[in-house]
Amino acid sequence: MAAVLNVAARSLPPGEVGAPLRRRRQRLALMQRLLDPLPTGLQPLNAGSERFWRLFRWGSLGLVVAWVLRP
Repeated sequence: MAAVLNVAARSLPPGEVGAPLRRRRQRLALMQRLLDPLPTGLQPLNAGSERFWRLFRWGSLGLVVAWVLRP
């Protein structure tokens, strides 16, 4: 969600000034305040399993690289 907000903030048209720019900034700030603590529906169900699979994926990649580079 943070990536979407960053993209929306960067895509300001060059000629947009004054009230439209202010309104867009206010909308972005409101969205960030609403989504900063993710609602329970958007939070991962089990953070431990997510961490496990991330470590497994990168650990496996490290093992493959080490196996390929072995002397």
